[in-house]
Parts: sequence; C-alpha cells; structure tokens
Amino acid sequence: MDLSTAHTTARNAAARLPALQASFDLLDSGAAAPYVEIYGTARPAAGGAPGGSPLVTVTMSNPPGTVDGALFRIVLTVPIEGQIALAGDALWARIYDGAGAWWADCSVSDEAGSGEIKLQIITLAVGAFVRITSAVFQG
Repeated sequence: MDLSTAHTTARNAAARLPALQASFDLLDSGAAAPYVEIYGTARPAAGGAPGGSPLVTVTMSNPPGTVDGALFRIVLTVPIEGQIALAGDALWARIYDGAGAWWADCSVSDEAGSGEIKLQIITLAVGAFVRITSAVFQG
C-alpha cells in the first residue's frame, strides 16, 4: 500500500502522543525521583562518557512534570534547584530516570537561549545554587 502525504502525516501525528507518553512514563519509572546532571564538558555522543564530573545534580519532583498533548512535549515541573559542586559554564545536561538509568542528553542555556533546559545563569560557582527555570522536551 502506498500512502498519500496527508495520510502519512496523519499517522505520524497519531503516533506522537503515545510515544511521548511512553517517554514520560520511563522518566517517571523507578523508586526514586529522576534527576539532571549538568556538565561543563564537551557534549559526548548520545549516552557516551561525559568527560568529567557534573557541575551540579538537580533532583526533579516526583512525578517530574506533565505531558502536554496539545503541543506534543514533556514539561518538567520547575523551578528546581541544586547546590553546585564544581565551578564552570553549564554546556549540556544528562537526565536519569527514577531508577538511575540514562534517559536523555539535552542542551542547556540561560533563560534567553534556546536550550531544552534553561537556567537563570550558566556560569556556576561552587557552593551557590543553580535554578532550572524551564525544561521542555519536544516529542
């Protein structure tokens, strides 16, 4: 069977929400709350060694957010904060589910940038707190 462009587009759109919900359910799985590690190293290949220790680890709420079915995205509950362990500029983040398994790597920026995770500031100082003000993952 050959599908028209409109038919293919409709099928792809119909599959997006269940796939997005499956992603959210995986993030929300496990006994603990999911968490984000923010790094100042060069972003590796997906799931690769991060090339250093995280600047900060931020624990998400449990459940971590919601699925926005109208816009096909996962939106984390924010603001969330963590105390900074290492100084540096935040460049990217690694997200772990509630079981501690790698879930995704994503971009980080300040609030004016286009990062999937947005911080108040990206230059982090030891002992201070970082605040995630937005975390949106398009699905």
